[in-house]
Amino acid sequence: MDIFSIEQSKQDLDRISRITDILVKFQAGQFADRIRIKERLPIRIFKRKVQPEIARKTPQERLRLMLEELGTTFVKFGQLLSTRGDIVGADYATELAKLQDKMRPFPTEQARAIVVKELGKPISAIFTSFENEPIASASIGQIHRATLKDGTKVVVKVQRPKIKATIKEDLRLMHYLATLANKHVPEIRKYDPVYLVNEFDRSIMKELDFFRESKSAERLKINFKSDTSIYVPTVYEDLCTEHVVVMEEIKGTKLSEIIGAGAGAGKYDKKLIARRCVRAFFKMVLVDGFYHADMHPGNIIIMGRNVIGLLDYGRVGTIDKEMAERIFRLALFAVDDDVNGLVSHMVRTGMINENANMSSFKADVSDVLDTYYSTSIVDIKMGQMLSDLMSVLSKYDFNRPREIAELTRALLILEGVGNELSPSFNIAEEFEPYAKKLLPSSWGTQRMADIVKDDLLDLEYIVRTLPATVRKFLGKLEEGKLKIELAHRDLDSFSADLDRIGEKLSLALIVSALIVGSSVVINANKALGLLGFVISVLFGLWLGVKIFLD
Repeated sequence: MDIFSIEQSKQDLDRISRITDILVKFQAGQFADRIRIKERLPIRIFKRKVQPEIARKTPQERLRLMLEELGTTFVKFGQLLSTRGDIVGADYATELAKLQDKMRPFPTEQARAIVVKELGKPISAIFTSFENEPIASASIGQIHRATLKDGTKVVVKVQRPKIKATIKEDLRLMHYLATLANKHVPEIRKYDPVYLVNEFDRSIMKELDFFRESKSAERLKINFKSDTSIYVPTVYEDLCTEHVVVMEEIKGTKLSEIIGAGAGAGKYDKKLIARRCVRAFFKMVLVDGFYHADMHPGNIIIMGRNVIGLLDYGRVGTIDKEMAERIFRLALFAVDDDVNGLVSHMVRTGMINENANMSSFKADVSDVLDTYYSTSIVDIKMGQMLSDLMSVLSKYDFNRPREIAELTRALLILEGVGNELSPSFNIAEEFEPYAKKLLPSSWGTQRMADIVKDDLLDLEYIVRTLPATVRKFLGKLEEGKLKIELAHRDLDSFSADLDRIGEKLSLALIVSALIVGSSVVINANKALGLLGFVISVLFGLWLGVKIFLD
């Protein structure tokens, strides 16, 4: 339903008129015409002439500048698009990555007033000092140094006044524009603008909840309590609300300063810093299932003895172990240049519809992997490789788990950090210990035969999905929705055949289990593992003979 037929507010009309005017300014007037937005406005839009300096810009630069002029919400949306090279293309993603989340600070008097309102106490009752000059100012909030009554140095993050209401209003208009684009611009439908805006809506509303951010910091602190190489500041939960966060100030040098100006040359071990950042990330993703999703250099403080201090917990990700394994197995198949294994894995896990044009899809995947074929394992960029694979997927009917986009973005950021710290650093080397746990046979000198690996993965898929399939079957049976059609033809013979099939299937499962067990045991006891493989071969031969004789 047209939102302007519901609510002809002057605020709505002014904002949509402003958006349309900016579209025209940056040579996107044709888009405004195609989505028929002007037909919905009772006022005339002023078509300004395109300025020469804008006309000389590339389409990618014009889009970035346009988003900057549209304001905070659209800048944030552009930052999201910069992580979706699979949708907008590499050129646009690179340009949109330049969008800066910085704004002029708002008056300290307002910041103080918000703190008093949120905490219900005067500043002097909470802090012995509260610095007037903010140390950082972004689109959603700004940060002030302060000192608690017990002398603890803290930082206070205060949300911008009325920013939530502004973003909510812009989101409503963005949903509307995405719906119009989906309806009137057929070629844009494959990018699913409605889906993108929905994802952005979900992401930014989480970022606006500062209390959620404080809980995220607490969770990460617990997860790293036994790791002395990673430091998460203490959060003062009783001083945190939806609009205010108070946490311990940690001292050190921002990683962005170390990279940009070579600060403290010789004082820091840059390769060790890169290694610790990546190891912390893999632990968060593959062990904890909860990770800091924005580990760029501005959010990392390097403390004494190369300890990594993490800042800003507004952007975090959650992922279950099974999904994390699915995503990283894609990288393993890609590293092995195993097109068939990679495509089969995507079908098994539901990432791509098995009715898609598999021949064309395999050819496109092969083209991507060919670019990495002659690349040494130590030079492969996992994040970029996953991003390239997602670009291929975008051409087909596929299920796009949001975890893939978020994880790929985080990996790309980490790879950039690692490369800037140490050109010889490689993220794949740090992933190797985890890879051996995910697929013991796919990363090493004694890799099992491809066919055995694929069969084991198929078996694993069947075992994992069987309970859900049985539940669905029983549910339909209870509801009386299950329809079975039988034609009685030589049922006794069929029953006997079914018994023989059951025996062979049972034997095949035993053989598969022996192979899996032997693969696990061989690392601890080579003799026992080899014995298991020998028994598996004998059982396999026996099964083959039975099949042949029957």
